[in-house]
Amino acid sequence: MKRVILILVAIAGWMVWVWLAENSVASNASAATPEMQAVRAHDFEEALLKEILRRYSGPTHHISLQVLYPQHPIRVPKGRLHIEVDEVNGGRTGRRAFRVQIFVDGQFVKTVNVVGELKGKADAAMPVRWIKPKEILSVEDIEFVSVEVPTLIHDLVLTPEEVIGKQVLRPLPPHQPIRKTALDAPPVVHKGDRVMIEVKGKGLLVQTVGMAKSAGRTGETIPVMNQSSGREILGMVLGAGVVEVPF
Repeated sequence: MKRVILILVAIAGWMVWVWLAENSVASNASAATPEMQAVRAHDFEEALLKEILRRYSGPTHHISLQVLYPQHPIRVPKGRLHIEVDEVNGGRTGRRAFRVQIFVDGQFVKTVNVVGELKGKADAAMPVRWIKPKEILSVEDIEFVSVEVPTLIHDLVLTPEEVIGKQVLRPLPPHQPIRKTALDAPPVVHKGDRVMIEVKGKGLLVQTVGMAKSAGRTGETIPVMNQSSGREILGMVLGAGVVEVPF
């Protein structure tokens, strides 16, 4: 009986010793492991959007980004977190890959390849009716509609100043975004207009009346007919109704 008791006491003592040893190891391991923090998807989204908006944002752009990878938080040492984005090349929307660097307290920790879905929208000008070439656009001809853009670098007309009062170069269908290449400044002189022809040189200014033989915008050279002499000459359009002929 005594032998059995001694064996049981020995086993109990061994179990206590094992328990104390395990807790001591766990305690030492916990003390040796630094505190950690998690870098999550929204941290990458915030850093990436900040850089993208800095490069491509405008008052009429609406940009969003959803991080698809990494899906799980990345653990880094605890401290002041800073995420730095490598150069974002091009403004293409859709699925994009980005390289970002993680810093903690100013010290580099790791580089992460982030995959995200980038979307861009813009408030683009659209005709409300068919517009014919050479028409001058007015406020009543245009509406602004939010559309998705395949790239943040584009030539869509986004502001009233870019479209109102401009002349159309080719037919514009209704409810389709207008591109800047489809518009131009209207002529300030039209064919058949009565114009003032100015000849300048060596402190001399001579003015005479003429007639425009073609339309022209400011800065363009057009043929005009001197009504006094009947001669046709070339002159540069200075403004509405004024053409300058070199001396």
